[in-house]
Amino acid sequence: MTLNSPRTGLLALLLLAPAGAGRAQTTALPGEPPHPNGGQPTLFRMPGIFEIEMPRTERRGEVTFDFQPHFRDLLDQPYLRVPLEFRWGVNDHFELNFTGESYFDHGLRHGPYNGNGFSELHVGAKYAWLQWLKPTWDTSWGLNSSFPVSRPPVELTDGHNHVTPFITLGRKIDDIKGLSGFINASVDLMSKSSTPGNFGQNEPHGKSMTLRPGLLYDRGFWHYTLEVAGTTTRVIGGGDHNFLVVRPGVFWDLPRRLFFIGTNGRWVAGFNVTATLGPDGNTLTTGGRLRGELNLTRIFRRSPSLPAPDPPDPPPWP
Repeated sequence: MTLNSPRTGLLALLLLAPAGAGRAQTTALPGEPPHPNGGQPTLFRMPGIFEIEMPRTERRGEVTFDFQPHFRDLLDQPYLRVPLEFRWGVNDHFELNFTGESYFDHGLRHGPYNGNGFSELHVGAKYAWLQWLKPTWDTSWGLNSSFPVSRPPVELTDGHNHVTPFITLGRKIDDIKGLSGFINASVDLMSKSSTPGNFGQNEPHGKSMTLRPGLLYDRGFWHYTLEVAGTTTRVIGGGDHNFLVVRPGVFWDLPRRLFFIGTNGRWVAGFNVTATLGPDGNTLTTGGRLRGELNLTRIFRRSPSLPAPDPPDPPPWP
């Protein structure tokens, strides 16, 4: 969710605070071997806040479910968008993911279109190289794809199919405790679909390449991010358009006393500022997001002789 001023950015955080994004997760039982893809950053990619695809993968046998309502839609749209994401750790270095961009008629407003359904489907896979470039770099490569479905409101899709191979490298920077650096490179291969749609502001209208370096700085409960994305259509798109995005952000791990009633796991609140330079003009937007993690181990893997422990609190400020 992005808004167009600091005032509306603060409103976004207030709107997102009551529910936000949920993350339901089944984790390995105590005593299982540690994840070999260790030493990894504390955050996953969070769309709209921190867009870099991390080199980490889900743990073997771990299944996650994320939902992320766009509560701003209650104010200015006749529908509510709720992306639904599933991730499955096939083994300790390979994961599959599936996301459905759903929308629902919330009944609070009337518009030219009212209904329920899915606007886009996303399917992806990621493989982490556990040995290549070790111990200096953590490396993964993968493939994400998306395609529009049915006949959603035209502003919910660009009307194109996307196939996006990518590679990501990440490493800890030894000179500064808590600092990690990343480099993500991707190619977006677009093709026209039969579903009508509209491009957003400063979105490439053809095939493009993107180089996205970034930084993550962990300081106890706080995590500071900086992402820079350069996109061009010159090499493979047949056009001459260039786009630059600079996105600093901050995440806060909520202490246990602030956890929502009846939940176990991790809750993270995030906020960012995004500066975009492109052929459609320059923009400055803000965004806020709340993401929760619900632990289903107690429900599905409860054992009298081997209870699942509570997740630890984030480390205190150094």
